Amino acid sequence: MIFSEPNGINNIKTMHVEEATDALIVSPYGIHALVIYSDMITLREFCSFYAKKSIEEKNELLYLAPFYQTVGSKRQSLSEGHRSIDVQKHEKEHKSLIIADSLENYYDKVAKIFEIESILNANHKLVEYAKSLNKNGLSYLGDMGAFLFKNQIQSLIDYEFSLPTEFDTNLNLKGICLYHIQDFDRLTYDQKQKIIKHHKIAVKI
Repeated sequence: MIFSEPNGINNIKTMHVEEATDALIVSPYGIHALVIYSDMITLREFCSFYAKKSIEEKNELLYLAPFYQTVGSKRQSLSEGHRSIDVQKHEKEHKSLIIADSLENYYDKVAKIFEIESILNANHKLVEYAKSLNKNGLSYLGDMGAFLFKNQIQSLIDYEFSLPTEFDTNLNLKGICLYHIQDFDRLTYDQKQKIIKHHKIAVKI
């Protein structure tokens, strides 16, 4: 399922938060998706919608790697509003939710590089962990802002292209790359096009 927007960048569609969430939730495992968000309010709303459906309806392990929110503020935002979830229960008891800072996840502070191979290995370990918990699959939502913060655009592109457009369906993995619109706009037109085309689903919210 690839969206198109005739009057904008190719292969991307603007959607409301709930519509985008539903499109991703019902998509089969294996998708490598791109979500460009306009502001933090929109991102918080999207993550809340997605978390509730992923954990409570799909019985998934949900891994969130925020950048512009701390782990603590992400927990708080998921705990509030009409789409709230019991974060502590899902983290501690049901083991359906993991939240980790994306910069700490992706960046090797000693080498001052993004360890792409170790990121990929960690993703596979998470899939196996989800299986061990009898989850139906893993949804991984990672904010790419860490790469832009460190001005490592080439590392970002290398990471994106180290991932397939579609993962092996046996992995039961959905990989969703999150970009703040201001970060995405730092890329050249060609870089944007390449990244968009490398994702099975691409939406703006």
